[in-house]
Amino acid sequence: MSTVLLTGANGFIAATILRKLLERGHTVVGTVRSQSKATFLREQYKTAVDSDKLKFAVVDDITVPGAFDEVLRSHQFDAVLHTSSPFHWNITDIDKELLQPAIQGTTGILDSVHRVAPSVKRVVVTSSFASVVNRTKGSWPGKVYTEADWNPTNREEGLKDVGSGYYASKTLAEQAAWDFVKEKNPSFTLTTLCPPMVYGPPEQEVPSMVKLNTSDLDIYDIFNGTSDPRYGVWIWVDVRDLAEAHILAMDSAVAANQRYIISQGNFSPQMFVDYIWKHYPERAAAKGINKHTPGKYYPDEGVYGVDASKSVKELGMKYTPIEDMLRDTLKRFEDLEAEGK
Repeated sequence: MSTVLLTGANGFIAATILRKLLERGHTVVGTVRSQSKATFLREQYKTAVDSDKLKFAVVDDITVPGAFDEVLRSHQFDAVLHTSSPFHWNITDIDKELLQPAIQGTTGILDSVHRVAPSVKRVVVTSSFASVVNRTKGSWPGKVYTEADWNPTNREEGLKDVGSGYYASKTLAEQAAWDFVKEKNPSFTLTTLCPPMVYGPPEQEVPSMVKLNTSDLDIYDIFNGTSDPRYGVWIWVDVRDLAEAHILAMDSAVAANQRYIISQGNFSPQMFVDYIWKHYPERAAAKGINKHTPGKYYPDEGVYGVDASKSVKELGMKYTPIEDMLRDTLKRFEDLEAEGK
């Protein structure tokens, strides 16, 4: 069994990775920005905490040089799963609050591993489909994205607005990670995972429904009758599949120094509406959920697709259908509502 450093352990994706790591018997040290961020997970995994299979370390600012030195020195780690990348919409300085944190957070942890953690053999970084997609092409009918594609944006374009900044931050951070490996030739290997929209039952702390992770809020706002479907990206993945991909990438020899798109394939937010009306008709009527255009998922001219076959062939990924994701996610939403969230 491995000893694993999991950064941003209280996040949406990381919380699911954490469960899967512990189920497989790994020892995990999770980083959080403050001890209070770990309270929920400590309670949830009390047995693992009591048996020293799960510990937490505070890294309050991942962009500070050497931020991860102390925690990396404190254990003999075999692998690092780097999921934390700061993101929020209320940004005033794109460079300082978005670009630099993403880039420095990623290169910073690689540098720390290289300098102080020679036992680490594999680093897996959660990148994003944002570093793959070419936003200037829009829905680009007929295009099939693969790992060979890179978002052509640059730092200058990223400074235009927060949306551009987000896409640039993901692209520049992943490019910086590959540049680091090329220049420093470290003793660890790197794997980057590029998921698109990530949906699924939230396992992180949910203090209230309005504080759901951004992607799940897209589903809940429809389920709650508070918003129409929000369109943006045309491909998706279940958070549980993405969590699995991190562990497969960590354990698989073939994944060394490889990049993977992790996606089930195409989807449309209209599918959320149709599913809710089919399986929750009384709620949908009571909440006044707009049916919009049942069965009409994509523009007439079509949308881009994605080829995730590399992840299937090399990592052994099996992807969850959207109906199963929606069944489990909406059930979790009901449970949270019943708890008064």
